[in-house]
Amino acid sequence: MPRKPSTTPSASKMKATLAAAVARSGMDENALLRAATKEAFERALLLLTSSYADFSPEQQRRIRAAVGSEGSASAVARAKPAKVPREELPPRFWLPHSGATWSGRGRIPGAFLAWEGTVAHTEWKKTHPDQRFPSYPG
Repeated sequence: MPRKPSTTPSASKMKATLAAAVARSGMDENALLRAATKEAFERALLLLTSSYADFSPEQQRRIRAAVGSEGSASAVARAKPAKVPREELPPRFWLPHSGATWSGRGRIPGAFLAWEGTVAHTEWKKTHPDQRFPSYPG
């Protein structure tokens, strides 16, 4: 398949166009460049804000990455809800010999895992076959 010529103007063409615009307007080169940049930014911003929802989620992600926004999925920034302080759970299990406690949630503490293989655990298990660990008294 033949290669299509680029529609992007080369640097030399852009410089020539800029020089011609400077000559026509009578403004200095930097002021003209700032005005053109501001206009291009406003047009791009208008286009993105008006049609952002029409883009696919992948395209929206790529737009946010190009712009440098790592915020929400929508164009409008969303505030995060405040974290609710969690109260500590009361202990459910207790090791009488060490006094170690565990709420029964999350990973099993090492003290409980180590206790499972001991003689004390085997003796306790004979009288409590349906429980894994001793219940907390209270």
